[in-house]
Amino acid sequence: MAFIPLKPIPIKDRVSLIFVEYGQIDVKDGAFVVIDKTGIRTHIPVGTVACILLEPGTRVSHAAIKLAATVGTLLVWVGEAGVRLYASGQPGGARSDKLLYQAKLALDDDLRLKVVRKMYELRFGEEPP
Repeated sequence: MAFIPLKPIPIKDRVSLIFVEYGQIDVKDGAFVVIDKTGIRTHIPVGTVACILLEPGTRVSHAAIKLAATVGTLLVWVGEAGVRLYASGQPGGARSDKLLYQAKLALDDDLRLKVVRKMYELRFGEEPP
């Protein structure tokens, strides 16, 4: 069986954020699992969430941090009710592929003109002159 690399879901198609408090986050069968103090397990579709706010009392495993980075989910350590910000990760793992693509479009005259024509069409709803 071949390994298929994970492709992050675009931010516009994700749930904006969720809060997790007083639980332990780990990875079980390739998915986020939150185990609360009573032992109840809750699965979180981490790849469909833009940001997970971790409140006090939350423990996170190394495997969970790695999975969040792989699928481009931002983890933010906050105070109770999200009042204080203590630390945060870097969403998308500092990928440069989109920046390189934009540079390619900007530096090639034909591609740049194609972008300008498309932007004109989107803005004014008609073919550019």
